Amino acid sequence: MIEYRKITIEEKESLINLIDKVLQNLERKEFFISFTTEEIDMMFDDSKVIVYGAYDNNKLVGTAQLCLSENYVEELKQILSLDSNSVAELDGALVLEEYRNKGIMKELSKRLIEEAKNRNIEYIVITVHPENIASNKTFSFTGAKVKQTVNLGEYLRNIYLLDLTDNI
Repeated sequence: MIEYRKITIEEKESLINLIDKVLQNLERKEFFISFTTEEIDMMFDDSKVIVYGAYDNNKLVGTAQLCLSENYVEELKQILSLDSNSVAELDGALVLEEYRNKGIMKELSKRLIEEAKNRNIEYIVITVHPENIASNKTFSFTGAKVKQTVNLGEYLRNIYLLDLTDNI
């Protein structure tokens, strides 16, 4: 049975290994924008990022993050003309290949959306490659809507917006 919980600093190496393994095995490398070392370090600052993991017998098999820092969402807010100081980004969603199609990403997303609601976040933005069918299905499931498709640097992305103001 899969267990879901926040990833702790003690599990940093497991998180890095999970990210590396998933990225090495991705057929379409443009589906995932890799993390910098600084971004990984920030994942363990609860005021900037909330990181959840999916575990199978204590083995980390999936992860997703809710980025709370303004640095993460500034460009997306400008693109969407979103005038709010209460915006987070659901980011870094990945699952080991052998654990896909088991609802893990949906459950991680659900838990991160609850974290956002508990922190009175008004909007969640999500970026996904338009041809990444599994991720697009997952984030559509959350109720988020595609607002634009743009290039973020060299990466083509659907930008989803989830409005939580009705649920706060």
